[in-house]
Amino acid sequence: MELFIQMGHNMQALALEHLEEFDGGTIIISPMNILPNKVKGYATRVHKKKGKVLVDPQLYYPRQYQKKLSQYAYWPKSDITSLEMGQFDTVVEELSKLNNEVEAEAFLLPSLTAKKIDDLWNKIQKIIIESAKKYAPDMKYIHTISLSSDVLNDESQIERVIEYVEEWDVEGVYIVCEHPERYYLVDRPLWVSNIMSLVAGIKRQRKMTIVGYASHQLLCMALAKCDAIASGNFLNLRWFQPEHFETIDDKQPSRRAVWYYCPQALSEYKIPFLDIAKRMDLLDRIEPPVTMKNKYSEMLFNGSLPSSTGFGEKEAFRHYLYCLHKQCQNSVLETYAETKNLHVLMLETAEQLLSGLGKKGIKGQDRDFTEILDVNRAAISAFDMAYHFPLSQEWNDL
Repeated sequence: MELFIQMGHNMQALALEHLEEFDGGTIIISPMNILPNKVKGYATRVHKKKGKVLVDPQLYYPRQYQKKLSQYAYWPKSDITSLEMGQFDTVVEELSKLNNEVEAEAFLLPSLTAKKIDDLWNKIQKIIIESAKKYAPDMKYIHTISLSSDVLNDESQIERVIEYVEEWDVEGVYIVCEHPERYYLVDRPLWVSNIMSLVAGIKRQRKMTIVGYASHQLLCMALAKCDAIASGNFLNLRWFQPEHFETIDDKQPSRRAVWYYCPQALSEYKIPFLDIAKRMDLLDRIEPPVTMKNKYSEMLFNGSLPSSTGFGEKEAFRHYLYCLHKQCQNSVLETYAETKNLHVLMLETAEQLLSGLGKKGIKGQDRDFTEILDVNRAAISAFDMAYHFPLSQEWNDL
């Protein structure tokens, strides 16, 4: 499974560095965070680093006021009702020009966030795909499936999505999913297992799957043979939030803590907790394993007090994406059974480590994975019951 870079605020330099670090990769451009007259130049820089480009149309909530997106020619300026009924021609035509301009790897087609999956929804998706054939006949199509949290809680609607996708003439899908509540890490096993089922059902149709706005909690998508998850620096790129796509003019600048991601614990820690871990001689437990050591976080483990090392937001984000990239690379093994065992073992390893650290008071607060271990474990079990046999048979063909 690959890690794609989900672009957002303050991501341009980071993404280019990441491409250099891994000798290429794919970035998903966020029109909301780059001006229309700058997008071509940036795409050129990405291509020079052996990078591939996709453009996320971000048409998830067209009724919300979006100051930056409305600067793009494709963004609908009026009559959202007819757009909701499937009149996408103008949007798709302008998007096809933008995709051409940036020499996109494939055409990420727009779609609105679905609150209900029914024949009307499917009809509109097919209209969008037909429109793409008209305006960009020579491109590969990856269609967006944007789902509200209500849809994701309903297994029958997920099955319906899989059935409908079988009718679509596209190379792949780009899945984005609202979280059920205001939490970064999702505490509902059904939410996780339903996304896994959605991915596996579509992969079995031999279509590519990308899960966008993802965090390390979704590393288990590898068990569904997902092609890529996409993630970024701030939480709004690792967690699909409706309010992220709305411009609120009087936003107060927030004071943000710096978080260090401990990959083997699947948890993030504020730096003062690393200081106390050092005091108790536990810092080596939080240090990345050899395969994930990197120049961005090595300063934390060189003998100084972590809070005095200058490890800031910039390093924290680069470290997070470096580790996540490595975890994605190693997340799929030769067989389904081996891959399942790997993901179960990953949770067991994290559990032992978190238990030991927790007893000493070293916790990741709302980014601690302790409460999520059982969530992912249950999701993997439920998914395994449904998909163990077909995926074991088809693993190498997916």
